[in-house]
Amino acid sequence: MKRLLAALDSRSRAVWWHLYCRGHADIAGMSAAAGLDSEMEVLLAIRQALNPAAEAILGEPAVEFAPCRADISTGEKIYNHWWLNPVFLPPVAGEPLVDIFETESELVLIVDPGSRPVYGNPEVTCRNGIVMIRFERSEGR
Repeated sequence: MKRLLAALDSRSRAVWWHLYCRGHADIAGMSAAAGLDSEMEVLLAIRQALNPAAEAILGEPAVEFAPCRADISTGEKIYNHWWLNPVFLPPVAGEPLVDIFETESELVLIVDPGSRPVYGNPEVTCRNGIVMIRFERSEGR
């Protein structure tokens, strides 16, 4: 992340931090937060600096536009916002990191419990199409 921020100019870095703190924003909000004179400057920062730097350093664009998307933290539908690629979002403190992807024959779930260690073998159940995975924790936690 340090390499990405070092590669950005001040306007692109301001746009980045605004999105990093919120996950998404409308273009007017990014323009105001970054102290830019116009919304076009935000678009130029994303197109000419932020996304090319992220693709060169990390292999993926950092920011994308979506006409409608649900905010994962609130469940609210958000219209016409720019979104930080989930790869770049900060982890929620104390929450495990979870990634789910699908192949031709599998649904793969990867969980990093972070600072909350788990012990033993998982108990996996499936009811009505809902999969539940349970791990035991030590008694002190």
